[in-house]
Amino acid sequence: MGVMVPNLFSINGRWKYRKTIPKRLRPHIAGQITEFVRWLGPGKSADAAIMENYAAASKECDRLIQLAEKRSKGQFDLLTDSMISYIVATEKSLQISEDEDDRFDDEEDILRESVRQQLQDFQGEVLHKIDPDHRFNERSETAEAMLSYYKDCYAKGRITDIVKQEAIRLCEDRELLINPEGLEFRRLCKEYIRAQIDVLEVVLQRQDGNPVATPSEPEELTAILEKPERETLRQLAEKKLAMNQKGYSTTEATETALKLFESVYGAKPMCNITRRDVSEWIVLLQQKPAKPNSEHRLLGLHEQVKLYAGQKDCKRLTNKTVNTHIGHLSSVWKWARSRGYVNRELDNPFTEQKLTAVRPEPTAGFTSEELKAIFNLPVFTSHERPRRGKGEAAFWIPLILLTYGSRPEEVCQLLVSDIYFNDDEKVWCIKITDEGTHPNKGLRSLKGAEDGPSAARRSLPIADNLLRFGFLDYVHKLRQQDETALFPFLRVKGKRNYLHESFGEWWRDYARLHKAIAQSGNKPLRDFRATWTTAASRSGLTEEEREWIQGHYVTKAKTSNRTYGLREFGNRVNRITYKSLDLSHLVVDGALERAEKMQQRMHPRKDAG
Repeated sequence: MGVMVPNLFSINGRWKYRKTIPKRLRPHIAGQITEFVRWLGPGKSADAAIMENYAAASKECDRLIQLAEKRSKGQFDLLTDSMISYIVATEKSLQISEDEDDRFDDEEDILRESVRQQLQDFQGEVLHKIDPDHRFNERSETAEAMLSYYKDCYAKGRITDIVKQEAIRLCEDRELLINPEGLEFRRLCKEYIRAQIDVLEVVLQRQDGNPVATPSEPEELTAILEKPERETLRQLAEKKLAMNQKGYSTTEATETALKLFESVYGAKPMCNITRRDVSEWIVLLQQKPAKPNSEHRLLGLHEQVKLYAGQKDCKRLTNKTVNTHIGHLSSVWKWARSRGYVNRELDNPFTEQKLTAVRPEPTAGFTSEELKAIFNLPVFTSHERPRRGKGEAAFWIPLILLTYGSRPEEVCQLLVSDIYFNDDEKVWCIKITDEGTHPNKGLRSLKGAEDGPSAARRSLPIADNLLRFGFLDYVHKLRQQDETALFPFLRVKGKRNYLHESFGEWWRDYARLHKAIAQSGNKPLRDFRATWTTAASRSGLTEEEREWIQGHYVTKAKTSNRTYGLREFGNRVNRITYKSLDLSHLVVDGALERAEKMQQRMHPRKDAG
């Protein structure tokens, strides 16, 4: 009779660690997970490698439960002087190192030039070649502005919300529960400000051509962070995804890349992965069938390549797909390195390995004739409401997508409360956000929001056309009916838990049935986004204005368009016109007047006396 190891399970030849989280502690753990799960690797029996991974998973779970216990009891970790010095020195070393890495990374320039070339093909578009010193100039401007900010904080002894949030992040990265009102936390914030000044001064010295060396990580690293040795890509990928709470798409794509890599090298420790390993893996990926037969999909990469060798009519993975797999594993390595799980001196074997990908043909979205046909469909001209069209969603979703160029899911998950009156600007607005809970979907999400709490959130004015079409009448009716969702009949579909998938399938079939669009090759909901981009460009909106309105997140290495609000960019939506598109048949009599009365009723003017 064998020994029963607690929380160790074998599932179809793969071992995993699984432990139930006590119910009282779940509210104090990110995501309120009910179980802690870590996959330990494949094997017929729990060999030494499995048990080593089991011990690491058990230790990680114990740390998570201990942190939850402290949160539940309000017990804070003590920020000693040595701990503060270590945290700040580690962050300082990381930022200066990343500056040097980014300084010689030309991927951003390549991307900007690719976008410029795509836009060059649009009719009437005149674009100048990008300044080769663009990144250099932006880095200087950003560093100078940030240096002025932190010097002002230090001079006036101010600990701003930005500084507090960064200090809290540094502690959370190390699983420290701290008291943000304590004196120790204020000392950490002060030292963080000083460190930022040092970092930015190094950046500006490098801008002047002075090769300032990156300071080494502090000696206390191994004493403060108990790092398990010989971590695998999968172990670190699971930690990264759990910490950053990535969406389903990112998790699924990372899992696919991991399986392809593990099918060749198994659970190989990261410290043993070489550039040659990655290069040979890439060669195999290029020979992998893009769509193997269903009975072959579970075969390893070597087996698939061997089985389909010599089949000239078999389509292989494109370079773009191969680059996606490389990128996901490179991201795991970079994250592990920045968190101290991988020695910084180790080379990231996935960098500089990407293949030359064929630039996709630019798309301008729907043609003028297609737009005319779309908005002459019966749902817009004769109040037809097919069952699969989910009531008024069939009418409003295409119009909102045409107006703002938003992502379909951003529109489908809107709540009635997202439509509000902005007292400062005196306009009705629509809020694109991941905040709040949808009655059918649950938690909402935004692409890009994982990069920061407000990375993709934005408020836009209700465009004049939507007001004329009676949009506020529709919203007012929903409020009278105590509805929460703006489109209450939509339901989620698929693993991604998206509301737009089922609606998008109906819209595609409906538009093709009436011959409004081509019978193939379209993404009839997503194509509104490209259509809007083309129209906005031709209507004179700048790239930065278009990016902000559509919710493209601009990283901290560029001008941060997150700081712009309704006054600066939002009202640009009324400038956008579509060639030869007449929507006068959608105008509702008295809609503008009712909107004005609604505004006065909800926000009456106060007498000066």
